Amino acid sequence: MSRIGRQRRILVVEDDEMVRDAVAMMLRTDDHEVVTASTAAEALGLLERGSYDVIVSDLRIPYMDGPTFYREVKQRWPAALPRLIFMTGSAEDPESARFLRETGVPVLAKPFTPESLRQAVQRAFGAP
Repeated sequence: MSRIGRQRRILVVEDDEMVRDAVAMMLRTDDHEVVTASTAAEALGLLERGSYDVIVSDLRIPYMDGPTFYREVKQRWPAALPRLIFMTGSAEDPESARFLRETGVPVLAKPFTPESLRQAVQRAFGAP
């Protein structure tokens, strides 16, 4: 069982296979069930078929950027928004920074440590 109670189900959305696998491995270390997607479209399909305790998504994913993914989740699964976390290597980009500031979505700046990922996920578990 995980350190914080029952096993949680986490969706990781990341197009870079090495990053996706590393994030999944970090989360599985805490005994979470991790499902991965390499595109936003794949992630939306997974969300249609099941629920997740937390969604950890890259901000820049092919075919659908983070803001568009955010709007899709907001429209279709608004209860999931407080449990959405973005990862990005481009938080300094003015457009990305403005989006993150306006939405208040938590962000992990790449590269991040396993501990910072763990803390962000634990905070998201506490979201309504």
